[in-house]
Amino acid sequence: MTSSTVQPWIDLDVPASELRLDPTLTCGQAFRWKATGNSEWTCALWDHVIDLKQTQSSVQYRVLGQLPAARANVEDVLRDYFQLHIKFDALCDVWAQTDPDFAQLRKTHAGVRTLRQPVVETLLVFIASSNNNIKRITMLADKLCQHYGQSIATEKGIFHTFPTLQRLNEDPDIEGTLSQLGFGYRAKYYAKTVDMLCSSHEDPEAFLLGLRTAPLDTARAELLKLSGVGPKVADCVCLMALDKSDAVPVDTHIWQVAQRRYVGRVLDPKEGPEMLKLLSQDHRDKAVALARQLRASKTPTTKTYEAAQQLFIHLFGDFAGWAQGLLFSGDLGQEPKKKSNPAPSKRKTTQSLPPANERKMRLRSSVKD
Repeated sequence: MTSSTVQPWIDLDVPASELRLDPTLTCGQAFRWKATGNSEWTCALWDHVIDLKQTQSSVQYRVLGQLPAARANVEDVLRDYFQLHIKFDALCDVWAQTDPDFAQLRKTHAGVRTLRQPVVETLLVFIASSNNNIKRITMLADKLCQHYGQSIATEKGIFHTFPTLQRLNEDPDIEGTLSQLGFGYRAKYYAKTVDMLCSSHEDPEAFLLGLRTAPLDTARAELLKLSGVGPKVADCVCLMALDKSDAVPVDTHIWQVAQRRYVGRVLDPKEGPEMLKLLSQDHRDKAVALARQLRASKTPTTKTYEAAQQLFIHLFGDFAGWAQGLLFSGDLGQEPKKKSNPAPSKRKTTQSLPPANERKMRLRSSVKD
């Protein structure tokens, strides 16, 4: 067990319009942050126990403890984790050109960001997400860390780091251990995935991190080889850990959003051309075809899930995954609940994506420093 002296609060100098901790950390993409005080959240992230605090004007952080070998610059880690180089307001400006309602959504759900999380943690936690809810996913993640991670004592209690794949591979009966910890049928998924990654790669984490520079289809295909990883889990890992901002995990909620918000508008003779004005003619035709396919389906199926995913990608382009995440956090016209806990859902997606639309370069340049 390791402990250290608490450091003073340091300001990240990021306004609430760009980052709000409560909805970002509780919307079903991260599962290990603990509410430990008034607007304060704490987690063992990599080798540090980091304390975050939302103020009226910004977000502050401090280090409560760390492992002896910890060397990373914590501020750099947090800026990368929250992807603060991507401007939320600029994204909303671009999305609002396609869907004007994003101008309102940016107010009611300001600062809900897509995270760039550790890839091993994201993969293993989302393997536990299928047919599960946030409370239970959090419990399983905690048990994994408590049993295999390293402990760090702080003034707010003991926190545990997320274990490495090599540490998990040291357990000769990981399936039996996880079964005893309550992982149920998922225990065999973990055992097979850990064995596959560690036996096939000298440095399995480096292999997974290498997928950040691979095309989306390649990254998804590699993830789908792993036990317990279906299309929904693969797309979540691609979006939240592998820099695939155009990956769109589609679940029942997002399918309903596509039906309710976009199908009729895309097909409307007056509103449709305005919504699709930024697209090339080829992309307009594809969006209309997808909308017609969705309109003809009264109940969600694998094919209509895929059609909904493709429609989002055609409408919102290079950051379609971020747009989907913002819509997932709450529908327009509804104020976000403080500390809401929506259940993660079953998402089925396609393995093929359309080519990036012509807004790609303009969008990237407008949302990054």
